[in-house]
Amino acid sequence: MLIRVKNLLIATALLGSASFAAADSLGLSGTYNKGFYKADGDSIESDGSFGVGLSYTYDLDAVSAVRAELELLPNLYDSEKLGFGGEFTYLRSVMTTGEADVYLGGGLGFNTVSDSATSNGVTTSVRLTAINPTLLAGVRFAVAPGFNAFAELAGGPSFLRLNASSGSTSVSDSINGAFIKPRIGFTYTLR
Repeated sequence: MLIRVKNLLIATALLGSASFAAADSLGLSGTYNKGFYKADGDSIESDGSFGVGLSYTYDLDAVSAVRAELELLPNLYDSEKLGFGGEFTYLRSVMTTGEADVYLGGGLGFNTVSDSATSNGVTTSVRLTAINPTLLAGVRFAVAPGFNAFAELAGGPSFLRLNASSGSTSVSDSINGAFIKPRIGFTYTLR
């Protein structure tokens, strides 16, 4: 029994180190997320939201990679609440020159923020969630061994859904629009 547990631990450690060794880079970025929506022909005004993101990028081959990112977005959709977001993106290098790499990409992102309050025994809650198909273009520069700086511009259509409930009454509505999202940051290469 002890030998089987030991073998299981060794196998788990080897698989874990192999999957960690396959990891390409971790990144930290600053973003600005601005949505543009219309409902019944009227523009819905909302300030953009600055955010901070943490990403993990895995190289598929010499010119393509996939990236997963999680974001924190204070005051998302003027809610004065902390919103959350994420994005899964395919990236492809289109031009590499010595120190710089120009890339294009596409993927799918989301943002969500919610709030709730209770008054006189009745709980009212509101949630806004956006699904964002994303196209992006970016450039990455080597700044030190293992460290890269990058700047990119993403955008695309945005599908915003509002869900609200108060007591036993609930409503939901969807509006379509677009979003733009500039991003700057740094990555650290793990291998």
